[in-house]
Amino acid sequence: MRGKALLYLLSMTMLACGCATAADPMRSWVRHEGGVLCDARGERAQRALARLIGKPLDSRLTVQVLQTPVVCAYGWPTGHLFVTQGLIDRLDDDELAAALAHEMGHLLDHGRLPMLASLRGCCNQSADAEVRADALGAGLLASHGIPTGAMISMLAKVRSCNDTHPGCREAIGHRIELLQDAPADAINAPPTARR
Repeated sequence: MRGKALLYLLSMTMLACGCATAADPMRSWVRHEGGVLCDARGERAQRALARLIGKPLDSRLTVQVLQTPVVCAYGWPTGHLFVTQGLIDRLDDDELAAALAHEMGHLLDHGRLPMLASLRGCCNQSADAEVRADALGAGLLASHGIPTGAMISMLAKVRSCNDTHPGCREAIGHRIELLQDAPADAINAPPTARR
């Protein structure tokens, strides 16, 4: 048993640092997005995820940082979450947790997650899916004692980036307004209570 655990740990370490060469779609996508960045930002992303779920080893969720200046976050239905170097460098710790909570919101959204959802989703996903992910993510933040305003400030920072498409800026602005106008008890309710 110990040998299998060591082999698993080694293969996960190789994958985390971009050393594995498997042909599955996610690994190909990760390479296409610049590969995984193995530095202190990865540890920071792990701490942000731990704030939302407890010990990362207690969950099927993982998070890694993609080596790209693009400002974005992604979630795969497998529970693999990704934030880009461009995003993590712009956010404080609460806002980073909000970005991850948004991606987790997609995963919680009644299984309606397409193969890949992203914070850049205003251009790729339906507006309703993004609004639901924002609301579910804000609920996750509240249930873990993280200020829900972090979702708004995170979205405002994404909207203000130079590489954010003008159509996305408008959609993100609408999402921010919805979060600002939402009653506090709607945002602070546990995510499962809103299904």
